Amino acid sequence: MVHQFIKDLRDGDTVQQYFVLKRLESRLTRNGEPYLSLLLGDRSGSLKAKVWSDVLEKYPEPLTAGDYVAVKGRVSSFNDELQISVQAIMTVDRIRQHRKEVKDLDLSLLIPATAYDRDQMWQELLNLAEEHVASPLKELVLALLHRHAETFKVCPAARLYHHAYLGGLLEHTWFLARMAVQAIAVYTHLNRSLVVAGVILHDLGKIQEIHNPQAPDYSIPGQLLGHIILGLEMVRDEARAQNFPDPNLLLQLEHIIVAHHGYQEYGSPVLPKTREALLVYFLDDLDAKLKMMDQHLEIDRGNRDFTSYNRLLRTSRNHSGNY
Repeated sequence: MVHQFIKDLRDGDTVQQYFVLKRLESRLTRNGEPYLSLLLGDRSGSLKAKVWSDVLEKYPEPLTAGDYVAVKGRVSSFNDELQISVQAIMTVDRIRQHRKEVKDLDLSLLIPATAYDRDQMWQELLNLAEEHVASPLKELVLALLHRHAETFKVCPAARLYHHAYLGGLLEHTWFLARMAVQAIAVYTHLNRSLVVAGVILHDLGKIQEIHNPQAPDYSIPGQLLGHIILGLEMVRDEARAQNFPDPNLLLQLEHIIVAHHGYQEYGSPVLPKTREALLVYFLDDLDAKLKMMDQHLEIDRGNRDFTSYNRLLRTSRNHSGNY
């Protein structure tokens, strides 16, 4: 079967192919009938899908986020968003258990990943730390990067909302580090080392918060503590191991990490109280929101001048970029 990428699907299309199951929820209709709400993915993006009660009776197999699934269905538009009404669904594992051949399964088509070369991004990130972070922060940053290199290179930056794909954390951090260097060339009175170290380490805790990179979900520590606390602990542990010589400098770096969400209602225990922390917050928020806008424009492919309303961005977006 020929794989149709999610980004190319249109209202009225029929599909019969493989997806990665990124999320699922059991729900009830207004009439009390059970159904499944799914988020299916391939490397081009994600698309919602519904498995209604009559299909559930035919395909009662338990499904789990991260499963590779064979899906037959029809694409339709609902509330100005495309979704798939599933007519048949079965996991690849179940197909194999039935001793049936799994034809045309190409995992490289299914797993979303950064479009950038990970090795190149990683080397550039190391170079930025070497060039723009002075000792003793440099040794702290490089030690943490080298210690967690393999996980850092594959970890998504989020479970769902932005850079939620393989290498997403690295891509997000790489963008922020390059923006930080440009920003401090303008705001020269800021502490260059603190800003660059802060953007490189601000989301370090994501590598413990998120597991199952092919279908990102929260780990138990991620659920109970969150990446801000986890990242703070990782930085403190490494600083302790290095006998970090400047407690005040370390405290300022820790403040950047705990304040980078900007507001308490968004997860930061404190608001940014230094210029460096404020800059890191705004750079982080800018990159995340631009990525969310890109993703929304990819998913909402109607023929209107503006997209449907986006709850996270709190507005609609112009398709053409002319307004």
